[in-house]
Amino acid sequence: MVNTRTYILPTSSASYLNSLFCRLYSASWSRPHQVTMLTRCSDRSRNTKRFPIPKSLLNDASVQPYIHNCFVTLHEGRHIYQFCIFFKRYCHLRINTLLSSSDNVFRGNAAITRVGTSTGSVVNMRARDNALADFIMYK
Repeated sequence: MVNTRTYILPTSSASYLNSLFCRLYSASWSRPHQVTMLTRCSDRSRNTKRFPIPKSLLNDASVQPYIHNCFVTLHEGRHIYQFCIFFKRYCHLRINTLLSSSDNVFRGNAAITRVGTSTGSVVNMRARDNALADFIMYK
């Protein structure tokens, strides 16, 4: 069967690439870092939905090409925080000493982003969000 691709000219609904801050737990680092992750959005307005591109951060695509994600909701008093965790986990990846414990070995990398309440898409992480992200990842 023949695979054909058509080129669609850019229009006003073309997607744009932006970046946002997230927290990366890499197997090659001794502590987590706040890094920028590429996101794709449909326009340049502030209320548009952002779609993250975690492939730009999580390496080892030749060993494990699949990226898993999960959503976590954290209740702190009357505040509700939502996060999205992207991770690679595979037996042939490097051991991540940041996320491993004495009884559980985590092999691979993980990145966590904050999900906004109004738009439901990923938003930039603030200073307090780093502490909350560490709490989520270490539990």
